[in-house]
Amino acid sequence: MGKIKRRILVLPVAAVIIAAMIAYKSTRTYPKQQAVATTEKRPAPLFEALDSYNRLVKLSRYIGRHRIFLAFFDESLGPENDQLLLTLRENFPQLETNDIVVIAVSKRLPQENRKSFEKVGRYPFPLLSDPGLDVHRQWGCVDAATSEPIAALFLIDRAGNVEWATEGPRRLAEPIQAIRLLAVE
Repeated sequence: MGKIKRRILVLPVAAVIIAAMIAYKSTRTYPKQQAVATTEKRPAPLFEALDSYNRLVKLSRYIGRHRIFLAFFDESLGPENDQLLLTLRENFPQLETNDIVVIAVSKRLPQENRKSFEKVGRYPFPLLSDPGLDVHRQWGCVDAATSEPIAALFLIDRAGNVEWATEGPRRLAEPIQAIRLLAVE
């Protein structure tokens, strides 16, 4: 008989607890939550360009198979002095282990890139030539005021998508840090 009385009391006690919780929650004020910024991703603009040995390289070849670091480097410094390229080269074995492909693009002609190999050796990833800046424009890497190329780094995911800003693909804010982080992933 004692067990039945206890069971009968459970329902009213539970109802009182639930009513108290509802009263507490409905009378309490909460700070407004800020909206979480979402990043829009879109398909990466595809292109073709010649590498240092005049072979045609197509970005589409890597889409769906690998993550891709797409680097636009400062041709005035050359591959032998550009910090972005040197960091990519230094971290390339780890990036390759993590299934990340590296492609570098500049305004330099293929023979100019080959000539720099005499100073620092070949690069383990393709250095593509874009003398007309067509690829640079597709990726938003041309200064509107001076029409000069802009150095930048982009990360394309395995599905072929890149983060997007209103004006086009979004450059990585801290490229050297991004390279090092993905190298140790």
